[in-house]
This record gives sequence, structure tokens and C-alpha cells, in this order.
Amino acid sequence: MQSRVNQSIAELRRKYPSLDEAFSSYVAQYGDGSVKVYEPAKISGTIDPVIIILGRTTPLFYLDSKRMITGSLASVQVEKGKIYILGRREPPDSKLVVWSEYEETELEHYDSRVRIIPSRIHAVILAEEMGDVLFADLGSSSGSILAGESAKPEPFITLYVTSGVGIRKVTIPSKYAKQL
Repeated sequence: MQSRVNQSIAELRRKYPSLDEAFSSYVAQYGDGSVKVYEPAKISGTIDPVIIILGRTTPLFYLDSKRMITGSLASVQVEKGKIYILGRREPPDSKLVVWSEYEETELEHYDSRVRIIPSRIHAVILAEEMGDVLFADLGSSSGSILAGESAKPEPFITLYVTSGVGIRKVTIPSKYAKQL
């Protein structure tokens, strides 16, 4: 998956100067190899919506019934075999964007006054050929929160948080529910 994401980012950097600037400045700050795929989470086969929070305050919604990623500004159809890079422009313009093969789309506003805003190169949504849709944090400096419920039904909350230079994925078990 890492090589597919690297190849896609390279292609999209050539197509979109805004992604090239965001990527270049992010790597200059955090170092070569700082953009890594961390433990992909399957977001297909879920009950609408899966909530994706980039940083701590910027929400997006994945609607599996429509195969769509949605923010307050726009929605993007998620197509099989495609990769979608989520991040923000550099210099910041308070908009979260998704870069894809087809277009650069402004999805959501973020509040630049908060301490933790989305990273320039934040996350990836990968729609596999077989139909699964995966979300992965790309080692963002501000982390991600993923919350939803699978069709089984099994609720989940996944927290991608920074830990020094690296990043780790933490699954939080329920504190109040009891099995009878």
C-alpha cells in the first residue's frame, strides 16, 4: 500500500502545484520518509456515516451507502481503484482539500485559531479494486480520529496520535457496556 500511495502522491504533485508545495514544505519540516501509511482501517461495510476528524476539530463524513466523502463545502465520489489524499494547502487558507486523479476539491473549513489543525499531508482514502475502502493517517503531525459502526454491528473508535516522531494507532475499548 505504501508504494501505491507514494506513486499516487508523485503523480498528483505533478498535476497540482498546491499539493507539491504542501508536500515539499511538510517533508522539509518533518524529514524524508515522514509521509507513511499507518495501519489502514476499513471504512467500507459500515453504517452511515463514518466520522473522520482530522486534527481535533475538522470533521469529514464517509457515507458507504453512496461511496462518498463529504464535508460542508463539497462531496467527492470514491471510485474503485482510486487514491484520495487529504490535507491542507501551504500557505494555509483554512480549507481542507482532497487531491484526486480528477480534481482538487475543497471539502471543509478548519479553524486556524485552534492549536491542532489538519496537516498539509494528512491522510489517504484508498478504494481498492475489490470494493473495500480504507482510511489511513499518513503520519500527520496532528493525528486523526475515526468513529463509526460496522454492518455487523460493531462500533469502533480509532485514534491515530503522534508519539514523539512516530505515530501509533490506539483502539479504545468500551468503558460502560457489559456483556450479559
